[in-house]
Amino acid sequence: MRMYIFLLFSFNLILSQSFSNFSFSGSKTMGMAGAVVSDIDDIESVFYNPSGLVHSNKYSVIFGSSNLYDLSFLSHEFLSVSFPNKMAFSIQQLSTDSKGSFNASGLVELSKESMISISQGFNLLNDQNSTLSVGYNINALIFSQRGSAGPTGDGTSGLPGSKSNSLGIDLGIHASLRNKISFGAFVKNINNPAIGRGSTQTHLPRRMNLGITYNPFDALYTTFAFERVLGEDKTSFRFGAEYDLNNSLTIRSGIQMNPNRLGLGFCYNVRNLELSYSLLTHSILSSSSVMSIRVNFE
Repeated sequence: MRMYIFLLFSFNLILSQSFSNFSFSGSKTMGMAGAVVSDIDDIESVFYNPSGLVHSNKYSVIFGSSNLYDLSFLSHEFLSVSFPNKMAFSIQQLSTDSKGSFNASGLVELSKESMISISQGFNLLNDQNSTLSVGYNINALIFSQRGSAGPTGDGTSGLPGSKSNSLGIDLGIHASLRNKISFGAFVKNINNPAIGRGSTQTHLPRRMNLGITYNPFDALYTTFAFERVLGEDKTSFRFGAEYDLNNSLTIRSGIQMNPNRLGLGFCYNVRNLELSYSLLTHSILSSSSVMSIRVNFE
């Protein structure tokens, strides 16, 4: 009984964290344990610092999927399309499923959190010595929850399903000096969005990321960053490194403290196709892994 209560409490903690507070979207983020806010050299920056879209000069598509904490019923998918005009359109989804007898397939979707985003980056300064850029995400946040099973287990007399919508805004900034040192900042849900009404209203968490990247030579990028959920007395410290072994293969690694995590990953590039895979450990739960594919169009 004690083990059952512990597992139930743990899963409630996992599932109660709003999707808007999930900070490991994408293979690069997982592989570097989240130390990416100031390292914005690819399309994935739309998930952790949209100011990186200033580097978007072609059509690109990236999509990926993962089972968080190696749980088959807790899946995360993402898709992003970037355009040469420094804009992007993205979709992310976090869903929980359960085996049941409510439909023919026996698979029941208990809840789903979706985020549909429009993003854009702007260059404020770009000369031989320094750069300065800003970017934003406008996110349509959609949360749906299935009705409860009820006392009989078949939905009779159970609570009805519900659906909530909200609008969130993210803001990112990036600055670099002589292509050696760069600084990045990102604030999630800067407009303090909420779901529900009246006594059931819940404000979505606001998250701040700050980081600095040092590029000692062209093939190596090292980043130190920290993340804090505003209003909470808890800060996560992160260190990550990205090394280009050659023109095709990139190795990534990172560590996070509070909670302690280790990230490992790689990216293999063949012409206009990139295949990435990353693994992120957890101090208590099983590891999470993600695989993504990026296609660039000339």
